[in-house]
Amino acid sequence: MALLRRLFARRRPGVQAASAACAASQAAAGTAPEPGRPSVRQRHYLEDVPYLLPKDPLEDQRLNYQHHALYRTLSNHYLAPLTAESTRTILDVGTGTGIWAFEMHALFPHALIVGVDVSLQSLPQPVPPTCLFVRANVLEGLPFPDGQFTYTHQRLLVAAIPARSWPGVVQELVRVTRPGGWIELLELSDVIQPAGPATRRLLDWFVGISRQLGFEMEVLRRLGELLQQAGCVDVTSQDIPVPLGRWAGAAGQLLLTDVLHGLDALKDAYCARTSTPPEVVETMLREAAQEWERLQARYVFHAAYGRRPQP
Repeated sequence: MALLRRLFARRRPGVQAASAACAASQAAAGTAPEPGRPSVRQRHYLEDVPYLLPKDPLEDQRLNYQHHALYRTLSNHYLAPLTAESTRTILDVGTGTGIWAFEMHALFPHALIVGVDVSLQSLPQPVPPTCLFVRANVLEGLPFPDGQFTYTHQRLLVAAIPARSWPGVVQELVRVTRPGGWIELLELSDVIQPAGPATRRLLDWFVGISRQLGFEMEVLRRLGELLQQAGCVDVTSQDIPVPLGRWAGAAGQLLLTDVLHGLDALKDAYCARTSTPPEVVETMLREAAQEWERLQARYVFHAAYGRRPQP
């Protein structure tokens, strides 16, 4: 356990770690849950952090749908050219339910995997002995010394990182990555293709209010550029179109449930800040979902990865 002691020797006050001795995790089984529709309108939101989405069991379920939809499209949990021999320490920033970390444990059983999030309430117990979860906020800096991880992974934090904070966040990810190690980012977008008038109307409404709140979708088109500005080399960027709708079978149904639940949760927060009646947004959602089936739409994710250069 010398590595763990060294890893947290300089952690900041107030950071909490949770671990347990268990050789397997139910979440690592990789089975996709059956999509459902939330029926509870009372949602729980975190305080004192700029996070637009709720933090409750319904949101946990949505995040797992999203994870499985991405896996069914990519057939893998990462894009960077990792090898088992060199990947010994993995950091997952914004770990959420921990599902990605648990499934990476199955792929890299000898690696130490550390998950970071502003709340640890969504994690199942127990967790594998080589997994460690830490409560921390990347906007305030990560509680690790420089160069600790051979692979640093962050995804789907557009609703948690204001646009002005992205360059500093990416620089922090690079800081905690070892020279020669990989940093990978994967994010949402405001792109659904093909997009009919109902879809464009829906996206324009959500993107416009996000911009007013300081969350800019445009920055996510520049993930590769952000990595390069932070000093990374061998940077690769790609767009990942994922089927959206029942027309595409199980994968499309999973992402449809994810997108509808996510926009429904944002609707509550956004309508509270505007004069838009919730019924208007619900109509936009319903009409857009009908378009996605008719047009066989795909939702586009943005991704990029790069390597911290050797000195």
